[in-house]
Amino acid sequence: MHRAFVVWLTGHPWRAALASAVCGALSPHLTLPFLILAGAIPVLVALRFGPRYALAMAMAALLSAAMVVQPAVPTGPWLFIALGVLFCAPALLGLLLASSGSLNLCYQVAVLGMAGALALLHLVLPDPVGMWQGLLENVLASMATAGLRLEGEPAVIIAAWARTMWGALAAMLLAVVFGGLLLGRWWQTLLDAPGQFGSEYQGLHLGRALGGAISALFVAALLLDSALLASLVWLTVAALAFQGLAAAHRSRAVGRLERGWLVAIYVLLIVLPVTSIVVCMLAIWGFVDNWLRPRAQRG
Repeated sequence: MHRAFVVWLTGHPWRAALASAVCGALSPHLTLPFLILAGAIPVLVALRFGPRYALAMAMAALLSAAMVVQPAVPTGPWLFIALGVLFCAPALLGLLLASSGSLNLCYQVAVLGMAGALALLHLVLPDPVGMWQGLLENVLASMATAGLRLEGEPAVIIAAWARTMWGALAAMLLAVVFGGLLLGRWWQTLLDAPGQFGSEYQGLHLGRALGGAISALFVAALLLDSALLASLVWLTVAALAFQGLAAAHRSRAVGRLERGWLVAIYVLLIVLPVTSIVVCMLAIWGFVDNWLRPRAQRG
């Protein structure tokens, strides 16, 4: 069924363009699945047809999403920057994958790119933490109106959330952008190299250099009162969770993990009350895997 859909999608460029536009228009309503689909289509097109068509698919999704959200969201540069990252970043990673042939390189570039964007935001914005205060106050007020109350002082809760909001957004962006790349690559291998995607994904690793930087980041975040470091921790947890999930697939492939456990991981990832716990557990697994995996597997 998946292969038949991919064959239809790649049968003519207008089909991919139509699918991209539809996914972009639906993404504000069912955000996660349609954002990933809208990112995956340009990746597939980049790997099969090249940059010109891939960027056209990304723009079709971007423009259709902008037409839907613009009446409800004030038009400004931040809106188009956000949409550009969501819809164009997967296409750019797809072009990098097409030229390099390395899914792992794309993984590392995606993580570094998001980290660089976080650092730039904290450098450029006059008050990257304070700008969230009003929005979070409204969120807590809405929760209280709906009968949902959090334990603790509201001011303390808002201050804690505001420090990491940019990091949480960056983590979600990484999940959407890299998720789109993974789906697009899987689709392409269904047609051109069945079975290849599994071995590529199982080999994901941040490497010793990035692993060392992340270890230093965790220590610095504990010792220093820095909103940027706190946000970067959120991003690195999401990045490590991808490697932890890859390690879980590798364990399943060699018979060290039962299929039922792997299915349970994916189910729990979409069960909101425990999603954060599962992500943290996968991140710990990914961190350990990055350092303890045999050298032959790391290469």
